[in-house]
Amino acid sequence: MKPVLSLLVVLLLSLPSVWAQGEICANIEPFCAGGSQFVFENSHKDNSDQEQAEEGPYYGDLTTQPYPSWYFLQVQESGRLEFLISQNQNDDGTGKILDVDFAVWGPFSPSDDICDYDMLSEENLVGSSYLPDSTERMDLGATEAGEIYVVVITNFSENQGFIKLEQVNAGQPGAGSTDCFQGGLEDEIYGCEGESVIVDGTVLFADEYTWSVEKNGSFEEITGETDAYLEVEEEGTYQLIVSNRFSEVIKDTVFVGFNPEPIAIEPEELYICDGSQEFIDLTNLDSEITAGNPPSEVLEVIYYESEEQLEEDNPIADPGNYPKVKTQEILALIRSESDCYSDPVKVSIEVEIIPEEVLVETVILCADLQGNIFEYIQLGEDLGPNYEYEWFLGDDQVSTQAILVLDEIPEAGKLSLKITDVIGNCSRTFESEISVFSAPDKVDIEIEGNDFEEGYTVIAEAIPGVSPNAVYEFQLDNGPWQESNVFENVPPGLHNITAREINGCGATNSKNFDLVGYPRFFTPNSDGYNDTWKIEGDEDIRVLKLFIFDRYGKLLKQLNPNGAGWDGSFGGRDLPSNDYWFKLEYLDRNTGKTSIFKSHFTLKR
Repeated sequence: MKPVLSLLVVLLLSLPSVWAQGEICANIEPFCAGGSQFVFENSHKDNSDQEQAEEGPYYGDLTTQPYPSWYFLQVQESGRLEFLISQNQNDDGTGKILDVDFAVWGPFSPSDDICDYDMLSEENLVGSSYLPDSTERMDLGATEAGEIYVVVITNFSENQGFIKLEQVNAGQPGAGSTDCFQGGLEDEIYGCEGESVIVDGTVLFADEYTWSVEKNGSFEEITGETDAYLEVEEEGTYQLIVSNRFSEVIKDTVFVGFNPEPIAIEPEELYICDGSQEFIDLTNLDSEITAGNPPSEVLEVIYYESEEQLEEDNPIADPGNYPKVKTQEILALIRSESDCYSDPVKVSIEVEIIPEEVLVETVILCADLQGNIFEYIQLGEDLGPNYEYEWFLGDDQVSTQAILVLDEIPEAGKLSLKITDVIGNCSRTFESEISVFSAPDKVDIEIEGNDFEEGYTVIAEAIPGVSPNAVYEFQLDNGPWQESNVFENVPPGLHNITAREINGCGATNSKNFDLVGYPRFFTPNSDGYNDTWKIEGDEDIRVLKLFIFDRYGKLLKQLNPNGAGWDGSFGGRDLPSNDYWFKLEYLDRNTGKTSIFKSHFTLKR
C-alpha cells in the first residue's frame, strides 16, 4: 500500500473511543488484529448512554446487548481467521476480569451497505456467544481476500475496562490476515491499445471521490468523474482524492499505460494430401502468423474452430495434434506476454486426399470364344488438373492420361496406376489383376434316377471357353439361378439347362432333353382328354408288365404295355372316383436291370 494509507491507519486508531458508541454504524470503527494484539477501551456506563444495542439486527445467542461497541474488519489475505476476545479491568490484561460477549455477521463486499439492519440478519450471522466468560473465541472459518465482517462486542458487567482482540492462528499454515485499510490504488496498471482500463479506487465509507489527470507537471480535475471507478483510455498518471466518514482525506496516484497489440498475419493455405496423416500440426503455422512482430517478443498463437468458439473463448485444446478434417477455415489470434490480443485471422485448410478406390482390385474383360473382348472398358478417374497419372501393364508404361482404355486383351496380367498430387507432392499407387472370362463353350448333362423311384437327378457340366478358371452358375428351364450344377427331383417332360459366367460374360444352353413319367390322374368321361390311364416306355425304360389294383389289393386289370390303357371299368361297369394302385415291371435300358415300381393314381369323374 501507499504511504498515504498508512496515515489513514494512524488517524483511525487515534480516533476517540466515542466512535464505538451510539447508534449502529453511526460510530462503527475498524480494527485489525494482524499478528499482534489490538487493545481498545470498552463501552460502559460512564462513557456511553446507550445501555442496550439497537433493535433490528439479529443478535443470535445474545439475549441482551448492554453497552455495545461496533467494529468492522476486512480480510487482506485469504485463509482461516480465529480470534480471542477478552475483557479486563486494565489495558495490560490485569485486574478484574469482565464478562464479554459478541456477535459477528458476514461476509460482505465493499459495495454492501453493512449498516443496513437487513444485512445484519440471521442468514448472515457467522457466530455469537453469550457465555459468562471474560474470554470468547470468534472463529470466522475460511475467508477470502476483500471480505468484510461486522462485529458487535457487549459489556455485560457494565464496568469500565479494556477489550483485547488477538488473532490466535496468525502465521500458521492456511491462516488469513486482516487489513482494515484496503482500498488504495496500484502503482501501475497496464491495458492494451484500443481498449480501456477500469481503475478501482473503492475505499470503505467513502463520502466523495475526485479524479485528476497529470498534465504539464500538475494534476487537472476530470469533470464529472465522482465515482469509485474511472474508465481510462489514454496513457498517463491519474490521481484520486477520497474523503471518508472519518473526516479524513486519502490521496493516491496510479500510472496507466497501454501495451501494443500484437499483429497476426494470415498464413498461406495449409494443404494436406497425405492420406496416412491422421492429425495436423497447426503450430507449424505459428511463425507465419507472428511474422509481423519483433522477434524478441514472447507470443502465443491460439486457434479456434469457428467464430462461435472464439466468442465463447473455447480454443482448440491441442493444436499440435488437430484431427484431420475436410477442407475448412479456422481462426487464429496472437496473445502477447502482457496479455494483449491481436485481431483474428483466417487459417485455410485444404484437404485433398487421393480417393481410396480409383482402381478396382480385379479388372474383368469379357471375351467371345475366339478371344475377342465384347467392348472396350475405361479405367481410372479424372481427379482434376492438380494430378499426374502413370499407367503400367507389367513393367511397361502405357499411358499418362487420367483414363485408360482397354479394347483388347493385354499380354500382361497385372495393371498398375501411380497418381501424384503435384501441389502437395503426394503419390499413391494402385494395382489390379486382369482376368478374362467368356461364356461356356458348351453344356453337357448327365441324367440319373427315374420317375418311378426317387425322381430324376440331372447333373450339368459347363465346358470352359477362353478361361479355364471361370466360375459358372446354372438354371433349369426358366427357374432361379443356382451355384450348384445338380438339379434333383426333376419332373418328367422336356427340359433345358443354361450355364452362365458369374461376372456376366455370357451364357450357353444345353441340348433339350425329355424325362418320362406316369400320369397322376385320369378322367374317363369320354371328352377325348385323359380318358384312359397307361404308362408308355421310352428310350430309357421298357414297360414289361402293368397291373391295376383297388385300395384293398384286388386285381382289376392287367394292361398290355402297347395297348390303349385302362378306361376305369371292371366287369363291364364303371368304378367310382378314388385312388387306385398299380404295379409296374420295367427294364432300364441303360443298365439292363429289371425293376418293379408300385404307386397310385387318381380316377376322377
